[in-house]
Amino acid sequence: MKNLLLSIVALLMVCGVSAKRPITLSSPNEQLKATFHIDKKGTPRYTLSFNDEEIIKASPLGIVTTEEDMRSGLRLCEVTHFAEDNTWEPVWGQYATIRDNYNAMSAELMTKRDNVLYIDMRLYDDGLAIRYRLDGKGEATIIDETTSFTLGSDAYNTYWIAGSYDDDEFGYVNTTLSGITRENMELSSSSERKLPYPAVNTPVTMVTERGTHISIHEAALWHYPAMSLRYDAKSNTLTSDLASVGKVKSEVTLPFATPWRVVIVGNRAGALIESSLILNLNEPCRLEDTSWIKPMKYVGVWWEMHLKRSTWDMDGGAPHCATTENVCRYIDFAAENGFGGVLVEGWNEGWGRGERFDYCQPYPDFDIDYITAYARERGVMLIGHHETYANVENYEAQMSDAYAYYASKGVGSVKTGYVGNIANRLHNSRDMVDHYNRTVMEAAEHRLTVDIHEPVHPTGICRTYPNLVSAEGMRGQEWQAWNSGNSISHNTILPFTRNVAGAMDFTPGIFDVRYHNTVNKAAANEEYRVDENYNYTYFVNSTLAHQLALYVVFYSPIQMVADLPENYAEHPKALTFIREVPVDWYTTKVLDAEVGDYVVVARRDKHSNSWYVGGITDGTAREVSLSLDFLDKGCNYKATIYRDSERAAWNTYPTDYVVESKSVTANDTLTVRMGAGGGFAMTISKE
Repeated sequence: MKNLLLSIVALLMVCGVSAKRPITLSSPNEQLKATFHIDKKGTPRYTLSFNDEEIIKASPLGIVTTEEDMRSGLRLCEVTHFAEDNTWEPVWGQYATIRDNYNAMSAELMTKRDNVLYIDMRLYDDGLAIRYRLDGKGEATIIDETTSFTLGSDAYNTYWIAGSYDDDEFGYVNTTLSGITRENMELSSSSERKLPYPAVNTPVTMVTERGTHISIHEAALWHYPAMSLRYDAKSNTLTSDLASVGKVKSEVTLPFATPWRVVIVGNRAGALIESSLILNLNEPCRLEDTSWIKPMKYVGVWWEMHLKRSTWDMDGGAPHCATTENVCRYIDFAAENGFGGVLVEGWNEGWGRGERFDYCQPYPDFDIDYITAYARERGVMLIGHHETYANVENYEAQMSDAYAYYASKGVGSVKTGYVGNIANRLHNSRDMVDHYNRTVMEAAEHRLTVDIHEPVHPTGICRTYPNLVSAEGMRGQEWQAWNSGNSISHNTILPFTRNVAGAMDFTPGIFDVRYHNTVNKAAANEEYRVDENYNYTYFVNSTLAHQLALYVVFYSPIQMVADLPENYAEHPKALTFIREVPVDWYTTKVLDAEVGDYVVVARRDKHSNSWYVGGITDGTAREVSLSLDFLDKGCNYKATIYRDSERAAWNTYPTDYVVESKSVTANDTLTVRMGAGGGFAMTISKE
């Protein structure tokens, strides 16, 4: 690990004298420039420009506690400049090594009551980060934070979901910044859980008139509520809006540092995917031994319930899903295809009691000892499920025992779920942030990895606790099964929005995109649109080749092979790609992309010289020409391409695909066609 402290220069100023000239900070490559100054009212303000384009105009900063309003009346005492350049190795990720290189400043401010407030700024080549540090001893009660982003133009092309303290499973809306209105929030979701005024959840992604790409999010979320952004059309400003049930946002112990407020910046869409800024702003790994954390693909007793072929509840009126026999069938399928885990939902007592789950008591038809032994003999790990139905108190009362129970049975991973409204809490409030983080830390004590569904949005703490292997926090694949599905462009937006925040458990790999299976009549209800024969009329809005591509386009160190085993048997060639594609990478390159239109990503395997390429498109069929100059020079490779057939599209012949092979070198360019809602996947290995 190389760590160079390049310079420390202190700029001293007399307390009580405002900074008449802005203090300038440049990124290491000098393409990004930020300024900081205190205006006449004593309000801290900053600006941000990229290649001389003003991205963020002078925007106010500030924080308010019950003791003092620190949004104005501040005096600049001292500014310290420093820089750092080091590299580190993540346990898993898009890269085998990550460079952490930035120039920074820390401004020491004196408040009206002679308290000290620090504002830290870091400028990387790929973005800006800002946070507050409260000095002193004892406790502080934070009631507001007004970090603002006054954008350079209200015409920025913006991809957003409606702001909510409680939910991220909304559809994306594409408007100008000025299109963030209460009316357009209805296009994102009709849910009553969204905020009552124009607001967006982060990450929110924008493209300027000059083609600069911006994504605003946060990093290192500890002991603090999650951030949404309220939009003010008059000033064209997004301002931090912290989730809370009441006036108090967070009670903290001093000294205290808030999460980082982050603006990721790049000159092309792919720069957002390639950025490691969120991770770099988190603390290094705290786990001494991480050898037990294994990236993997997994199958699950999951999709069949969404298709209404079986139920979570043992007494649910349809065949129970989590029987010993059925789970062993999935274990056999995983073992035969080299998949590392089997997720089992509906295994424990409580589904029939609504929200009173027992996390240490299996249903009578689920023999956990036999199943875990059966899985272990076949080199497969059981992934347990803890649904809470938002009864967090019930879960917290059992959590320690439940994790110890899993560990004693040889279960190596847990998927948690928080469906519904949490009593006296919000999914994104401070107490739930603490709860989510506690699950990760306590799971680590039992050598359990964690995949959180209905979570607070990821903020990079997986660097600190890499047993947090993935999370949901978006409209995932299950939405394709029990309503009209996600929009055709949804998957072409996620890599530049939600996936920028961190690993994403989208559950790809549905081959039976037209649901030709018959629904169980006893389980069908008004939520499921079926014909008179109880056949589905919904389907996944993509082609089969598009589903293959998601294993490369979407990043997560765990990837579900989400369809039913029998549906994979119908497409053995396509299944070959899923068997072969890794989930842990040496490096990542975005070959071509336009947010919301299409994206092509190439990733090199962490443990070989093979490359994997995935491309997806929205509802428009298109051809992409791909330079293979990322390959080693002077070497011959074999490219195996899984692509849409000439007639394939999401709504016509979606399961038609072609598999072809050709010899290629770094000097070649490949042209690949994608049908509407389609895509392609590619394996490139040295011959």
